[in-house]
Order: sequence, then C-alpha cells, then structure tokens
Amino acid sequence: MSSVQAGVTVPVEPADAFRIFTDEIDSWWVRGPHSWVDPERAVGIRFEDGHLRELWSDGAHVDTGRVLAWEPPHRLVWADLINRTGRMEIEVSFTPVAGGTEVLLEHRGLDTLPPDVAERIRRGYSWQIALRWFAGRWKA
Repeated sequence: MSSVQAGVTVPVEPADAFRIFTDEIDSWWVRGPHSWVDPERAVGIRFEDGHLRELWSDGAHVDTGRVLAWEPPHRLVWADLINRTGRMEIEVSFTPVAGGTEVLLEHRGLDTLPPDVAERIRRGYSWQIALRWFAGRWKA
C-alpha cells in the first residue's frame, strides 16, 4: 500500500502526547479554508463516538474519519471518510525518545486513488502542516 509519512518530536511523555493529539485536537487544529470540509460552517473538530468529526455552526457535523484502532498511549488509526475515490487510513504512533515523544503519522492507501489525486497528496502533503500545528502547541 502506497503511503506518505510525517513526523515530529514533542517535549512530553507519550500518554500526554496521545491525549493532546486526540482529546485536545480542537485546541491545536488551525482553522482555515484548507483545513475544513465545509469552511463556512466549521466551528470545531474532535474524536467522538468512534469518529473524527468536523462540527458545524448549525449543530450538524460531518464524520471525516472512522476510528479503527485506539491504543493509548501508543497508536491511533482511522479510516479516511472524505475521499470517496479510494480507501485510505491514517496511523499515528507515539514513541518515547530522549526529551519527549516522537509522533509519526502515516497516510496509507494512496495507491487506491486515481494517480493524479495521489500525486497531489504527495506533493502538498498536508499532514506535515498539521503536525507542525500540533508541535506548535508547546511553543511560547
């Protein structure tokens, strides 16, 4: 299965990194026209009821992911529900390292997409940006 990866090291233990990545995703996820399914209505994001959800101003939501594995503090996997032309998964692992936790994200299933879509994802790999947002949580 074709994939792309991004990683970052954060200055906390794996349990804290996992909790902040999941329970506090709305505190570090940057709001903008390119980070939402429906930027006009989006007001938040959270893991809830086995899904990654984009919350909307009218009380509705869209499930952007379905949780496949929830293994705190080591690993999280969800199926991408947004791209209907392929079958993709996102896996995030949390590994202790000197000074904190290495957070490694792998976006799998690019080979299930049309080649032009897969190449666009590889070129503008947005998870690198999202992990910078996550790491930015610890910057003053």
